[in-house]
Amino acid sequence: MGKKKKIREEFEEIFKQGDEDAIKKMLEKYPWLLSEMETTMDEGMEEQNQIIAALGVMEDERGGPVPIDEVIFSLRTDFNNKKEESEVLDILKHVETLNLVKRKSNGWVLTSEGGKVCDDFLNKNLEKFDLQ
Repeated sequence: MGKKKKIREEFEEIFKQGDEDAIKKMLEKYPWLLSEMETTMDEGMEEQNQIIAALGVMEDERGGPVPIDEVIFSLRTDFNNKKEESEVLDILKHVETLNLVKRKSNGWVLTSEGGKVCDDFLNKNLEKFDLQ
């Protein structure tokens, strides 16, 4: 097990550097890295999409921009996910660079692409959550 941990750490370092040739070589040599990486990315996307969905739920309810505290409230009450404000804010800033949300002076709103992500997430996970 210690060997895999060392390989993971080496891969993470190469990945952070963005050396595509080295990344390809490691993935060819250790194909299990790719499935681990995909799993990690899927988990990150799930969390990101859940925050987008919480924003969408509150935006529908408010009819306009949503303050961060209400996104956090929706995450907690509608999605049973307790997140710190800093975590939610970091993810919102990240998805803003992907043009999924926009920051307004009085809160956050979904873009049309963000609305699609929200709808897809809610449609796929509707039975898991108790949306009021």
